Amino acid sequence: MTSPIELRHRIKRFLRFSKQELSTIVIATLIMGFIFSFRDWGDTTFNLSMGLTHLILTVLIVFVSIIFKLTCQKLYALSTGYKAEFKVWWAGLIIALVFAFITKGIVPLVLTGTIVTSFMVKQRLGEFRYAHNYEENAMAAQWGVYGALIMAMIFAIGLLYFPESYFFNMGVFFNLVMAASALIPIPQLDGLTIIWGSKLYYIIGITLSLLSPLLLLSYKINLVPQKVGLITAIVIGSISGIIYMLVMSEK
Repeated sequence: MTSPIELRHRIKRFLRFSKQELSTIVIATLIMGFIFSFRDWGDTTFNLSMGLTHLILTVLIVFVSIIFKLTCQKLYALSTGYKAEFKVWWAGLIIALVFAFITKGIVPLVLTGTIVTSFMVKQRLGEFRYAHNYEENAMAAQWGVYGALIMAMIFAIGLLYFPESYFFNMGVFFNLVMAASALIPIPQLDGLTIIWGSKLYYIIGITLSLLSPLLLLSYKINLVPQKVGLITAIVIGSISGIIYMLVMSEK
C-alpha cells in the first residue's frame, strides 16, 4: 500500500464521483428507497402522509449508505493504484423491483451494481505486482461489504438511544441487506470479484455478513442485550481492522 502522504495526494486529485456515476446512483437510490419502504405506507390502512415520510427517510438512508460504501471502495482502490467507478446494473434494479412486488416487499434485495477498476499507470509504479492484481481488486470490492457493515453499526448506535426510530431501524436493516446482497457471486455484483480474487476474502465477507445481524438485531428476540451485541460487533470490527492493517503493512 502507498504512504499516507501519497494517499492524501491521490484522494485530493482523484477521489470524486463523475456525473454519470451520480446520476445512476440517484436513480438506484430512488428505486431502492421505494423497495425498502414498500411495506411502510400505513399500519393497517394506506396512509399517504406516513408513506411519503418513510419514503423520504429511506431514500436519504439509501443515498448516504451507497455513497459511503462506494467511497470506501474508491479509497482502497486509490491506495493500491486503481481508479474505481460505479457501474449500475439496470437489469438488477428491475429484478429487485419485480421481486419486491412479487413478495410484497417482504424480501428486498440490493442489486444496484458493482465497481469497475481501471489501471493507473503512474500510481502503480513500484508496486510488487505492476500489472492488474486480482487479489487487490477483490479487496477493493470487499470494502463495499465492510462499508455497509460499518454504516450498519453507525445506525445501530443511533438505535441504541432511539430504539423506536424508523430512521435508525431502516438504516441498520438496509445496510445489512446491502452487505449480504453484494456477496452474491454474479458478474454485476461485488461478490464475483471477491471470490475470483480471494476465496479467503469471500469467506470472511460471508462470515461477517452472517455475524453482524446476529449481534446487531438479536436483542429483538431477546438473545443478547442490545448494548452487548453492539459493543461485541464494534470490538470484532476493530480487532479485524487492526489485524488487517498489521498484515497489509508488511506487504
